[in-house]
Amino acid sequence: MSGAKFTSNEVRVLFFAFFSVVMGLMAVDFFNPSLPAIQKDLSVGQGAMKNLIVFYMIVLGLAQFFYGSFSDTRGRKVALTTGLAVAAVGLFLGYTADSVVMLNVSRVLTALGTASCTVISRALIVDTLQQPDKLRRAFSYFSMASQLSPSLAPLIGSFIGVRFGWHVQFLLFAVAVVAGLVMIARMMPETHPAANRQQGGTSKVQAYTAVLKNVNFTSYSIASALIFSFTIAFYATAPFAFDALNVSPVGNSLFYILYSLSIICGSFFNSWIRRPPRDTYVIGLGVYLAIFVLSAFADLDSSLVKVGLFSVALGFTCGVMAPLTLTLSMTTVETARGAASAVQGAIKMFFTGLLLVVFDSVFISGFSSIVLIFLGFAAVLLVLFALTAMANRKEKVSA
Repeated sequence: MSGAKFTSNEVRVLFFAFFSVVMGLMAVDFFNPSLPAIQKDLSVGQGAMKNLIVFYMIVLGLAQFFYGSFSDTRGRKVALTTGLAVAAVGLFLGYTADSVVMLNVSRVLTALGTASCTVISRALIVDTLQQPDKLRRAFSYFSMASQLSPSLAPLIGSFIGVRFGWHVQFLLFAVAVVAGLVMIARMMPETHPAANRQQGGTSKVQAYTAVLKNVNFTSYSIASALIFSFTIAFYATAPFAFDALNVSPVGNSLFYILYSLSIICGSFFNSWIRRPPRDTYVIGLGVYLAIFVLSAFADLDSSLVKVGLFSVALGFTCGVMAPLTLTLSMTTVETARGAASAVQGAIKMFFTGLLLVVFDSVFISGFSSIVLIFLGFAAVLLVLFALTAMANRKEKVSA
């Protein structure tokens, strides 16, 4: 892909954007392989463990509206450091948790805090980059950077969990969050100076209302949630599928690495492809259907090699599609881009949480059930795209 190089200041901002999103994602990925062990230790059912993910994602989505407004009035740095402080408190509570109720409280507080990472990481990018080609490349790199968490965090977390217990996982990650908070407070540049900050509740409401009225923004933001749900559901439900196949948490983590590397390759492919984003997106929708239909007939549970091939195909396609939805949604927004970032993240996380309720209602005994649910999500993606295309045609005719 052609385009101007990033300046040194843009590179610095991108580093903290990438660091923030990785920190936020690690709050989930670090613990996923240990879910079966936590379930056994607390003597609860599989549903209680999956509820931890559902509640986390819903709270994560709703809390982003707060951080969007807060960062617009007080600045990105204050919002991010405040959120990380709340997340650290939640993680320390997880370290002391001796019941599933206390663990739920811990995860809710952690989600309330890490919601700042999701909002601010995108806001830093849209604050700093205005050129469409730079924005697309930045979101592609953003998607690649986000895979540092699922590729490394589950392996490190599962090793610590097996060696020292899951409580120590919470303690060590809390310490890491505090260290990250200190680094951000001392070194991260403020991309939203006081002169650009909104004051008063009315302007905030108008900003959110304006972006939600944008059909393309809202539609592709919901599509982003559907695509994100593929990855989150894979990470959240695979431990139970692998446990049923007698695969250890460390072995599970190796598949996570394979999946995340595939996402990185897909995102890198998207960063230089010359085909228009919308055309690439349409092709990706067809690829999703092909992957899930073929996998539904392949009996993935009969071979770990098949599971590996499925992981590579799905990860690569998600790597291409995820940054496309961010690009297609954000490039249609001309004003209130900070508010748009918050709304986009809130829609993505909130709807992902709702979609995970589907998995919460199904007992996971292997990958076959996961694939069938994914096939349904892919069909919804197709319908959503068709409705968006119809709305765009209608808008052009009326104009």
